[in-house]
Amino acid sequence: MTVPVETITTSGEVSRDVEELVRRLGGITRFVQRGERVLIKPACNSPYAFPATTDLGVIAAMVELVRTVTDSVAVGDSSGFIHKPTRVAFDGTGLTELATRMSFSLIDFDAHDWQTHADSRAARLTEVRLTARLADFDRLIFLPTMRTHAWARITMALKVGMGLAPVPDRKRMHRTALEEMLGELNLYFKPDLVILDGRKCFINGGPDSGDERAPGVLLASTGRVAIDTEAVRILKRLGAYGLDMPAEDVPMIRVARDLGID
Repeated sequence: MTVPVETITTSGEVSRDVEELVRRLGGITRFVQRGERVLIKPACNSPYAFPATTDLGVIAAMVELVRTVTDSVAVGDSSGFIHKPTRVAFDGTGLTELATRMSFSLIDFDAHDWQTHADSRAARLTEVRLTARLADFDRLIFLPTMRTHAWARITMALKVGMGLAPVPDRKRMHRTALEEMLGELNLYFKPDLVILDGRKCFINGGPDSGDERAPGVLLASTGRVAIDTEAVRILKRLGAYGLDMPAEDVPMIRVARDLGID
């Protein structure tokens, strides 16, 4: 069964856009129940502004939307290994200030333990460590941006979860079969909701910088493969580098789909 992807052209008011996307998917209570603990995982791998990282307006809008159901909401990430410590990214993007202003918990995964997971379905990434903080939450929401990636071809919903893993594991993945391992990484967690911001994007380079375009859209889905496939189609129409194949055949997407990830 095809997982639906909702796409809207931005209204210019991001909080309205996020709320409308969630409404189209069934409303926030489809994804979060009263009293549940919610972890929001943005793309905060560097101290650089959107689209290199998740726009603060999208994070704020999702925090506010979750708070209509539950007060237990936190935002967490671990920055890219060339932007350590993670507080450099948190401070540089303004996320630290936003957390203070909105009074939500901001979690640096590097300051906590890692838990080892194994999955026999993976051909390459048979074992990986993930932040132990995942066990503290009932719901997981991903907020990626629309970007190409110099080594992984794309960095969107299927790759944003890399921030859940420690730097040594990420470095190991970068040394061999990175795209395929990223597809397999998604065996180890499942977001309840993905909001992908494509108001601006990179069509080459990435993750930190590249040639920008402005598709002016936001996408939402429960499926990582589904939303990345649709986002790749948008990037292809913009002439993105390294995507000279059908969206379904992008290695990261193909591996994840073959493993039954939606």
